[in-house]
Amino acid sequence: MRNYILLAAFTAFTVGCSSSDQNENTSTANTATPSYDAEYVSNKAAKLEQIQTLEKEVEAETTGQDMKLRQRLLVSYADYANYHNQEPEVPEFLFRSANLAVEIGKPRKAIEHLINLHDGFPNYERRVEAAFLIGFIYESVLNDRTRAEEYYTKVVELYPESTWAQEAQSSLKLLYLTDEEKIKMFMEQNADVK
Repeated sequence: MRNYILLAAFTAFTVGCSSSDQNENTSTANTATPSYDAEYVSNKAAKLEQIQTLEKEVEAETTGQDMKLRQRLLVSYADYANYHNQEPEVPEFLFRSANLAVEIGKPRKAIEHLINLHDGFPNYERRVEAAFLIGFIYESVLNDRTRAEEYYTKVVELYPESTWAQEAQSSLKLLYLTDEEKIKMFMEQNADVK
């Protein structure tokens, strides 16, 4: 049942997102991006300050409609990760950027960040969750059940003792069921509980 709650919560989070990444290939030339002069590239503190400022602005912007602001934050996370990839905050920035990418309708960019996080930061505490979310994005946002199955299976195989492996197993059981079949199964489970 926990899996269904998790899926419902993430689905609710992504409902406002485009189910395709049609905007992903559009130009971001008009989007304000960080300065790439030598001082900025080497100034880690300035980049961190910019990220903190943008995070506060995104949090304060309650309508969720300012995509340029979110795009700037996404670029800032990527910029920091590219120039300071050995810093301890980079894995968390990659995780946040993946969530942000889904929010602004760029699920393939989110998957790219999650793969980089999973493969590049073996000690990051949310690494297994990142692997699960790759499958989840393929399933729920991109509607690619084949790729979702591939990643859910990897989670089960690589992390069999984790709670995310349990979630992945539950997701695999539901992956190819129709909505009607899922409803029937839920009703049968509820009847068994009573």
